[in-house]
Order: sequence, then structure tokens, then C-alpha cells
Amino acid sequence: MRIQPIIGLCAVLVSGAVLNGCATLSEEQCAVGDWYGIGQSDGNSGYSHQRLEEHIEACQRHGVTPDHVQYEQGRRAGLRSYCTPERGFRAGRMGNSYGGVCPAELERDFLAGYSDGQIVYAAQGAYDTAQNDYNRHQQAARDVESRIRTEETAAQAPDLTDDQRRIIRDRIRSLRNDRDRALDQARDAEWRMREAERDVRDLRARFAAYYGSW
Repeated sequence: MRIQPIIGLCAVLVSGAVLNGCATLSEEQCAVGDWYGIGQSDGNSGYSHQRLEEHIEACQRHGVTPDHVQYEQGRRAGLRSYCTPERGFRAGRMGNSYGGVCPAELERDFLAGYSDGQIVYAAQGAYDTAQNDYNRHQQAARDVESRIRTEETAAQAPDLTDDQRRIIRDRIRSLRNDRDRALDQARDAEWRMREAERDVRDLRARFAAYYGSW
């Protein structure tokens, strides 16, 4: 069964465009002035109209003013390629945000795909978190085990007093508790990792008919 889009999703999602401080267009691109093509490419990437402001800033350095009409016509054409359930699913699955750029007649289907993608993103995130936790706890257990061996070696020194041996034994006992606790946490993380892996596998099968393999 398809997951319906979350009510009010458009209102809480922000633009997916990432600004990096670099000029959006080169001097040559500004001079050629294929504003319909530039707009179409931006629309196909899911950019909002705000992207034009960045192009204006980039081209002003070279004495060029973009053609707003041609750009917007191209961007609207590009959005028809972007605003599909498949592209929505991809954006959600990759954890990208959505800036409310799709026309009303396409947005519902796009958001249905986006919502499905977010489910996959959350499941994959749960797996990654569990895997990181497992590796971290396993490493902690290995580190403590190394310290236990060091203390056990120290306890074999022939010139130790009874009090010194007792202190070392107490440290070893405490370290063993730490090791066992880390191993318990690793086992819990491994269980969560397997659960999340199963969820991701089930989602692959569930959504394959709509979005293909991924």
C-alpha cells in the first residue's frame, strides 16, 4: 500500500539548494545566455525561483543580465521532469529537503514518493546508527580487554605486597565488569542492526514495484 503524503509537509520543508559561495555560472555561460536551458536544468534539479537571484549576482560581475522570462519558462519545463513520484522518492531516500517548488497538479504525487523515500531514509539511518554503536562498543570491549591483560601481568610481579595485589585484583574485577557491559551493549546494537537491516530489505521489496531497484 502506498504511503500518503504527510499533511502540511510543504509548509515545514525547506529548500534543498545548497549554497557554497561559488558563482553559479561561469563568464562563458553568462555570455552565451542560454537562459531557457539554464532554467530547465535548474528546474530539473529542483531549484526554486531564488536560484535566478544567484545567477543574476554571478553574471553581474561580467556585465550580463539574465533573461528572467526565458529562465522561468525553462525552469517550469524542468520542474515537470523533477516533480515525479520517482524523483520525490529519490530525494526523500537521500535525505534531501524539498522547497515546495512543484506545481500544484504534480505536487501530490511527488510528495507521495518523497514520503516513501523518507521512510527508507529513516530505516537506513537506524541501521547506520546501530552499526556505528556496535563497532564502538566492540572496540571499547577490546580496549578494556587489553587493560585487563596488562593488569594481570602486573599482578604476577613477585615483589608486590598483599595490599597491592588486592588493589590490582579490584581493578581487574572492575575492568571485567566494564568489558562485559560493553559486550552487552554491542550485542544490543547488533540486534538493532539486524532489525534495521530487515526493515530496509522489506522496504526494498515493498517499493520496488513503484520505484524500481535502489
